[in-house]
Amino acid sequence: MRLALISDIHCNLVALDTVLANIEKQHVDQIVCLGDVVGLGPQPRQVLERLQTIACPVVMGNNDGWVLHPVLKEPPQIDAQYLQDMNVWGSNQLTDADKIYIKTFQSTIMMSLAENKTLLAYHGSPRSYHEILDSMTPDEQLREAFEGFHADIMAGGHTHMQMFRRYKQQIVFNPGSVGLALDRAFPTTEARNAPWAEYAIVDATTNSLNVELYRIPFDISAYIDVTLKSGMPHAEWWIGEWNRS
Repeated sequence: MRLALISDIHCNLVALDTVLANIEKQHVDQIVCLGDVVGLGPQPRQVLERLQTIACPVVMGNNDGWVLHPVLKEPPQIDAQYLQDMNVWGSNQLTDADKIYIKTFQSTIMMSLAENKTLLAYHGSPRSYHEILDSMTPDEQLREAFEGFHADIMAGGHTHMQMFRRYKQQIVFNPGSVGLALDRAFPTTEARNAPWAEYAIVDATTNSLNVELYRIPFDISAYIDVTLKSGMPHAEWWIGEWNRS
């Protein structure tokens, strides 16, 4: 079985369509989304509509949960206030039908890949869509996060960074972000939203498991144009957060 994993689309239809076109060439059997379909982007309804057309099982992400039950805070920094304003705007764009669809997202999804081989899909971790699991997470935290859950492959998103590691006999990986990948090569004072989209393919047979991580450029100019025309608050600030090269 060939399974494509996408995650953290964040209302970026330009990047999603780029990824789906690339996946179509890979002859996969199924696509699964690891959550954060909405939030922090200009095209919430369009992305939800596209996912429904491909019959893609979706995990509930923290931003997906937020738009269903917005919790407003007084952010300590102006950037955080801008991000909250963007999420409020995105939530207000959604119809009742959109929210009914988001409510179908699941906390975890178990996939059978091949004979005796399984994959567990989640957002942050199997126990919380807020939890961060990355290449530096101690094994003890992984043990606690995975307690009560077992699969040959544990696949989650949330960090917006690709990751592959092993924990005991399991493969643990993150396909990265479709719509809001982070470029850690840049100093923290510079734009770090990257003009590429990330995803992964798992190829499973009776005798093997293979994980391939993909990174492909999308049309950042088209995304900027969509953002400026969307009516999303702080659009000028948001496009300034992107690395365009």
